[in-house]
Amino acid sequence: MEGPSGRYAVGVASIDHLHDECEDLLAQLTAAVAAGADAAAVLERLREHLTRHFEHEEALMASTGFPPAGCHRREHASVLEVVVEVQRRYAQGDGDPLSRLPEAVLEWFGIHASSMDAALASWLNAPRSGMPAEAPPQAGCSGSVTG
Repeated sequence: MEGPSGRYAVGVASIDHLHDECEDLLAQLTAAVAAGADAAAVLERLREHLTRHFEHEEALMASTGFPPAGCHRREHASVLEVVVEVQRRYAQGDGDPLSRLPEAVLEWFGIHASSMDAALASWLNAPRSGMPAEAPPQAGCSGSVTG
């Protein structure tokens, strides 16, 4: 299995590292699903990662007054809800939602990283020397993930 590609890099080292981790975990989950292996452990690692990943981004948004933080947080919450629901159903023996999860999260992740996270990175990297910061463009909330 190849390592992270860096294709989800946004120019903020801490976020880029989390994006690499996420890409790696999604590749692991895809491989487990394709092999028909028990995916419970990697699914839990993905949930734990997403919780930590989203908490980090949300702390950055809160500490810098990122204007579209509410929309960004709602996207995070939606994805976590889906992952938790897929975990619940998988634990009950329903593997069908899990079979669609990696592809759905990857599709969402690509859109989210290139829009919402890129706007956050632009905000974080903008100079703040005494001038009022200009809000980044209000990229609309991207599509939801369906498991």
